[in-house]
Amino acid sequence: MKTVLKLLQGLLPVLLIAASPDTVFSQCANGAPASTITYDTTVIGSGNSSRTFSFPKFNPAIGTLLSADLQSVVGLEYSYDLENQTSQNKIFKTKIVRTDDIYSTALDPGAVNAVNQTPQVPSLIAAHQQLHYGPARMNYTLSNSVTDARLINFMGAGAVDFDYETGTSAAVQGPLPWQLNFTSVLDTTKFSITYRYCATNLLSADLLFFSATAVKEKVLLTWRQAVIEHNRTYAVQMSSDGQHFNDIASITENNSGAYTFTYMHNSAKKMYFRIEQRNISGEIKYSNTRTVEPSATVKPTVRVYPSLYTGGNLTVNFPAKASWQINIYSAEGRRLLEAREKDVYTAQLLLPSYLPNGFYTVETINASTQERQLTRFVVQR
Repeated sequence: MKTVLKLLQGLLPVLLIAASPDTVFSQCANGAPASTITYDTTVIGSGNSSRTFSFPKFNPAIGTLLSADLQSVVGLEYSYDLENQTSQNKIFKTKIVRTDDIYSTALDPGAVNAVNQTPQVPSLIAAHQQLHYGPARMNYTLSNSVTDARLINFMGAGAVDFDYETGTSAAVQGPLPWQLNFTSVLDTTKFSITYRYCATNLLSADLLFFSATAVKEKVLLTWRQAVIEHNRTYAVQMSSDGQHFNDIASITENNSGAYTFTYMHNSAKKMYFRIEQRNISGEIKYSNTRTVEPSATVKPTVRVYPSLYTGGNLTVNFPAKASWQINIYSAEGRRLLEAREKDVYTAQLLLPSYLPNGFYTVETINASTQERQLTRFVVQR
């Protein structure tokens, strides 16, 4: 039977200004560090368990979500008896194996799976004798950060749930027959989720959107400015680790507010891009960071246009003729529209006229393969 662990709405989360090395190099405006909200629950078990952890989702009203960081800090204490059932003195080597499997629809199509084990312990055991070992300890930390389109699953009202399965076992090398019995196993698991975000008053509210798209050996960067301000400049910045950024181009404000830049590369590794915006007074603001992972083979994807919607139809082009389900979500994760198309390459959607300006997400699902893609667009009327 699963144990359901819920963080009650009445409990106060831990609100911090992040100061760890991961967040010193900020994505927020004016070089400000990202803020964090952390929820955690600690449980004690006997080595093998099946639980469900439930945490509140991130409220988009307080800022722009940069990442949802999962962490599990595990401490395991164990003892066992190992019996040599042969008629000779023999050496046996024993190690303890611990598995952690974390599943959630918010992580779909991924999951967090880990195997941790102790070094082998050699023991000389006399014939028909039993060795008692322990208590011994195993300590480790699991971490997983969500920064891609799945962030929408962590936003809005309600909770996000995680099914957490654990297992503890022993692996023995030695002549048969032998028998191992755990005499005690006690584990402590502190499971937490940390939302890292730019507070509303720290955001660069000027950019309507910023995108980075990989096309073979090129990365196409596109952004649009809401309000024209003469003598403002944009520094295109690139990083190989998401923390240390270098300028790769400088662009001066134009009269249209629309900008594109093509970055040529021969890298097979993940790259990170952002825009540094500086006005004539020296004030600096930053866009969110976009991640690009080059691939030798460009996989056809769903395309939604116009990305800046001002009215009329929203066009969705599919990579294959199939039956598709289309869902449109608000920035808070609320589903606003659902449509189903049968055996089509293209769909035309007429959005409700009452939609306010802001960011929206289109979710497309192939009815046959269940392959899913999330694409963002901006309403600006």
